[in-house]
Amino acid sequence: MAHQPLDDLELETLENFLESDQVHEECQNFVMAHGFLTALAICPAPTADNQWLPVIFEEAPQFENEKQEKQITQYLSRLFVDIQKELESEDGFMVPCELEMGQSPEELSELQEWATGFMEGVFMTESQWFESEKEEVVAELLLPIMVASDLFDDEEVVQIRQSEKLTNSCIAQIPEVVTDLFLVLRTEPEKRPFPKAQPKQGNNKNKKKGGKR
Repeated sequence: MAHQPLDDLELETLENFLESDQVHEECQNFVMAHGFLTALAICPAPTADNQWLPVIFEEAPQFENEKQEKQITQYLSRLFVDIQKELESEDGFMVPCELEMGQSPEELSELQEWATGFMEGVFMTESQWFESEKEEVVAELLLPIMVASDLFDDEEVVQIRQSEKLTNSCIAQIPEVVTDLFLVLRTEPEKRPFPKAQPKQGNNKNKKKGGKR
């Protein structure tokens, strides 16, 4: 059977469920889950549903019945395939939210939630992202997503965040960066893009701090 992308009603049902009282308070919301699954879709090694579903939910949800459990897990699996197909297309990648930061550290924007979910996906499959020959390019490309996420407090990221102009320049690159990461990690060397000119980055990938969901 051909894959059926999620329609608007199915997306709304999934989004509402992930915000409901049926899930753990640390369950990823829709935009975080989208970011998380985007990172897993970029990763060269496949990740099985039974590995990533518990990460999204944090704890098993209180489903009303088996029908609802099947429905929600199928929606998430289809969302994963939707993202994979979008990455494989030549239409460009669309982040499912506005490219803007929150107005205060206590209030994360949807982009910050998406980027936090993305980086959690990177951490889950870290060894696949940072092979020796690709490590520097991947680290450079990840910088805008690191800036947008709520997981890093190293000096370079903090300095960029202190400048609204630099921050906006960084986060505006995120859709293109997602496509470039996919090309770097999933295609033949001759098709890989050259990394974009960005501020020099140190080895930031392990400098994670606790973030809010």
